[in-house]
Amino acid sequence: MKRPGLPHPFARLALCAAFLTLAAGCDRQPGGASVSGDNAAVPNVRSYDATRPEGVSSPNDPITTTFYIPNAAVTDLYEIESSRIALRRAKSPRVKAFAQLMIRDHERTAANLKNFVASNPVNIALPKYLDARRAAMIQNLSKASDAEFDAVYVGQQAAAHQEAMNLHKSFANRGDYPKLKSLAAAAAKLVEHHGSLIRALDREI
Repeated sequence: MKRPGLPHPFARLALCAAFLTLAAGCDRQPGGASVSGDNAAVPNVRSYDATRPEGVSSPNDPITTTFYIPNAAVTDLYEIESSRIALRRAKSPRVKAFAQLMIRDHERTAANLKNFVASNPVNIALPKYLDARRAAMIQNLSKASDAEFDAVYVGQQAAAHQEAMNLHKSFANRGDYPKLKSLAAAAAKLVEHHGSLIRALDREI
């Protein structure tokens, strides 16, 4: 049954940027590197009042390889970590099944990106840890009550996948490394499929 007070499923996607607001002390622009500060504000994952996803605002932004690779890697790290929490805490069997799928699929995309970096002269180190903003999202997810956990997890997933879709599609459309553009296109297709599953979950919880 739909939890009272939650936004309409499509409103979640349209207004998902509340999860993705820049943490205080962070400054990231498309085409540049991410710089994280120490005073990151913890976003309210159940608020939907921001204007747009942080980082890449459309699926057709010009992004460079040096921006795409670390941000794609952090996307995978966040999906895996948040979904491991959901496997332990989610009440809905469908949410648990979705979390298991996220771990499997994002471990695969993470491995694909790692193999690309190892096999091509891009000279970019993959991040091993979450940035401050996504670490704050994990903190909020971990602090969610048992009663609200499923809704918080699915809401975060809606936001994170919208941002990931913009990132992967932008690089696939306008990236500066042809071999990596095909990898981004495959990731975008996978994320798009995930988005349809999230919308279905959102109607159920």
